[in-house]
Amino acid sequence: MTWTILITLALLLWLIATLVLSGPDLSRYDSHVGDYFDDHPEDLPATEECLEVIKGVRRDAVKSKSLKRGFALVRKFADELSDELQTDTVFSPVTANGVACEWAVAPGANCARRVLFLHGGAFLFGSPKGHRKFSDQLSKVADAAVLSVDYRMLPENSRMKSIVDSQQAYHWILENGPNGQEDLDFLLVAGDSAGGNLALMLSSWSKDSAAKRPNGVIGFSPSTDMTLASPTIKRNKASDKMLGEGLGLLTKLPKALRAWMSLFTMRINPANKLASPLFADLSDLPPTLIHASSTEMLLGESMRYTNKAIAAGSSVTLQVWKNQIHDWHLFNMDTGSAQEAWAEVKKFINTL
Repeated sequence: MTWTILITLALLLWLIATLVLSGPDLSRYDSHVGDYFDDHPEDLPATEECLEVIKGVRRDAVKSKSLKRGFALVRKFADELSDELQTDTVFSPVTANGVACEWAVAPGANCARRVLFLHGGAFLFGSPKGHRKFSDQLSKVADAAVLSVDYRMLPENSRMKSIVDSQQAYHWILENGPNGQEDLDFLLVAGDSAGGNLALMLSSWSKDSAAKRPNGVIGFSPSTDMTLASPTIKRNKASDKMLGEGLGLLTKLPKALRAWMSLFTMRINPANKLASPLFADLSDLPPTLIHASSTEMLLGESMRYTNKAIAAGSSVTLQVWKNQIHDWHLFNMDTGSAQEAWAEVKKFINTL
C-alpha cells in the first residue's frame, strides 16, 4: 500500500509539473529570426577582463563560507557596477506609488518624454544605483527622463512583488515626471535581463490594465520564459560565460523537479504569463526591439518571443550580436559591439 501511495503521489506531482507548471509547447517558434551583427576585435579582451572580475567575486563569495555573506558580496558588486561612471546626468531618489525609484535626467532632457527602466540581476540582485550606466545612456539616447525602479527581489520577496512594483511604477510615470505631476508625450519601457522580463510583461499587461500604452519597448538580453524550456538553455550552456556556471546547474535537473523548484523559489507558477511574458497574448504589442547574443543561454527565449509576437501580428524586431556576453550593453559598454548596439537602440527610438 505504501509503495502504491508513493508512486501515485510521484505521478501526480509529475503531471502537475508537466501540465500546469511547464507551460505550453512553443517549439514551433524556434526558427532563427532577426538581424545578425559581427563582433569587434576589442570585444574579446574586454569580455575576458570582465569575466575575471566576476570570477573573483564568485571566489570571494565561496571563500566567505557563508551563504548570507557570500550573497551580500554579490549584491555589493552589483550595486557598484556604475561607480566609475563620469557623467553630467543628475540622479535623484523618488517614491512612485510606494515603490522606491531613481530619476536619471541628462542635461536638456525633455521630461515630457520618459523611460521606465527595470534593472537586471536574476531577480536576486541589482539596483538603480548599480545600473546608472544604463539609465544615463537611455536618458541621452532617448532625450528623456528615466525612472529606474528599485523593485523588491528574491529571496526576501516573491516574484509577484517585482511584478506589482513594476506595475505601480508604470501607473505613476504616466502622470509624474522629475518635476512633479506633468503631461506625458512619449513613454518607452526598457529592461535588461530580468528587467527585460519585467519590461515585456508590462508591454502585454498594459493593454488591459493601464491608461496609456508604451510608445515602444526594449528588452536587452531579456528573460522571457521562467520554465527554461528553450533549446539554447542547454545548447549554449558552455558558450555563455556569464550565466553558464549558475543557470547551467539547473539544466542538469529533471524538468519536473526544476518546475517545482521554480514554484517554491519564486512563489508563483513559472508558467504564469506575468512571470513568463512569452506565454502572454502577444498580439497588438507596441513596437518592440530585442537584443540578444548568439552565445547566450537566453537567446532561444528571445527567438520564441519574437516569432510568436510576429505570428500574432505585432511589430517585434530581434537583433543578435555574435559572441557577446549576456547583457554586454552594460558590462562591455565601451566596446565596439556595445556601441553599435546602442546606436541601433537610438535608431529604434527615433522611429517611434
